[in-house]
Amino acid sequence: MRENVRITAKDNPAIKHYRRLRDQKKARRAEGLFVIEGLRIVCDALAEASRVQQIFVTDSAWEKHGDTLTTLMQETGSLLRISDAVGSVMTDTEHTQGIFAICRIPERRTLAEALKSSGKYLVLCNLQDPGNMGMILRTADALGVDAILSCGSCELYSPKVMRATMGSIFRVPVYEQTDALALLELLRAQKIRSYAAVPAKHAVKLTECELSGGTAVWIGNEGNGLPADVIAACDTAVTIPMQGGPESLNAAMAAGILMWEMMKSGVQR
Repeated sequence: MRENVRITAKDNPAIKHYRRLRDQKKARRAEGLFVIEGLRIVCDALAEASRVQQIFVTDSAWEKHGDTLTTLMQETGSLLRISDAVGSVMTDTEHTQGIFAICRIPERRTLAEALKSSGKYLVLCNLQDPGNMGMILRTADALGVDAILSCGSCELYSPKVMRATMGSIFRVPVYEQTDALALLELLRAQKIRSYAAVPAKHAVKLTECELSGGTAVWIGNEGNGLPADVIAACDTAVTIPMQGGPESLNAAMAAGILMWEMMKSGVQR
């Protein structure tokens, strides 16, 4: 671990770089970097060897958590001490813990190379709420889903999504694909069946559907659901049977139920 000089200037180049990555999707994509904030997610990033490039810790946070960070860091990344005032301009939360990091976006195999015929996948099609995205990744992490496939959904590496994943982003592979119908063809080529989750009476009830073998469950946009052409192209339309008044469930809640059913076969990541 390398500990550098203490930063007290809010316009320091390293601080301006962090803020640019925090605020600009274009910068994150161009540099292949993203930012995280908070003790737990930074510790998860270090524990999962996620290519942490730089850590920033305020004076107050170092007093509380310096020993923990030192143990985890070892030779990974470098640490910059910053004043509490500098931490206040870096934070994206109301009450900061004073711990920040810049991480490299992981390089993955192509989706075509990564897919396996026995795999269990969740496809997020046009999902736009960062909180839903984060909660879905946490559930996928807990249940052992092989990967999340994101198709036209909100940006994975935005600070809001990062915060909502609570560290699961470092354990669940996520692949991005812009063309939903092309993704369906990729899945079909690997003999992976696609199930469109819809709140429709004509769909097969989840309680009557066996999600065995290679499976991809599709979840749509929070307000509009899945596009009609995607539903038509999937192998089966499936619905969660419900009692009472609600016509549909929150996207993250529905995804959790569907992932549970998909993973009941005992397939492990």
